[in-house]
Amino acid sequence: MNSTYAFKNKAEFLVMSIDGIYDYWDFIKYPKIIMRKCQSVKIYKVLVDLIPVSYADLPTIELFFLGETMAEVLRDKVKLALVWKGNEQEQFLELVANNRAGNLRVFDSIKIAEYWLLHDKEDEPSNLFQM
Repeated sequence: MNSTYAFKNKAEFLVMSIDGIYDYWDFIKYPKIIMRKCQSVKIYKVLVDLIPVSYADLPTIELFFLGETMAEVLRDKVKLALVWKGNEQEQFLELVANNRAGNLRVFDSIKIAEYWLLHDKEDEPSNLFQM
């Protein structure tokens, strides 16, 4: 694996920190890892810190498949905030996931992502956290 991850349990949400070099084959596995962790600790809000990840331009097709997989696996079960310093093209991942009923947002600030996870109820599906 070119990247590593670790979870921290905060009071109302999980923080997943990812470090290393971006590799599509690592990242496509993370939605299932997130789902298993959420189910094991019964917390369904996750902030994913991607700021330490190094990468060059991300291919649009990879962003599409990552967004599609996130929506398919996490759907309306997990509220997911991704934090990274990216360009506008990478917002495409958010659009793909949300168009497939995912509950995901991309942020460039951890504090704003935390606020969204804890306080923004507008985008939460009515059956959030029900499995």
